[in-house]
Amino acid sequence: MALTHKYPEPPACSRARTTFGTLNRSQLMARVRSSGNRTTELRMIQLLKEHGVTGWRRASGLIGKPDFVWREQRVVLFVDGCFWHGHDCDRNLRPAKNKKFWESKIKINHHRDRFVVNTLRSHGWHVVRLWECMLVKQPARCIASLMRVLTATPR
Repeated sequence: MALTHKYPEPPACSRARTTFGTLNRSQLMARVRSSGNRTTELRMIQLLKEHGVTGWRRASGLIGKPDFVWREQRVVLFVDGCFWHGHDCDRNLRPAKNKKFWESKIKINHHRDRFVVNTLRSHGWHVVRLWECMLVKQPARCIASLMRVLTATPR
């Protein structure tokens, strides 16, 4: 069963006008197609393969677009970017320009992250969230966190 709930409506402050004609920022950014955070995803794939973790899939169609999904165990993994999800680590540089917009954007991302986690959990999924900086700093800890959930959930 694919969970395809719509996200809650973002606050009005995120609808700032742009210099691109009649498009607002939201409409403009909706036209930009993301290819994902390639280096983070590749690093996670490398870690999974190094530790013999199998059974995962990508592009699941679930709400929130998890980076990795183990359907049999009903486990999803998100590898969150430190900047986009507001992680307070040494890598998280806050932009000096347009500060209100970025604070609002990151706050909306936090709100959406909570909504996605709550929705998935309410439908019986186990959610694991890792920070991109931890993949580099403490890869063993990342794998250990994931393995605790995978081994605790029966196939």
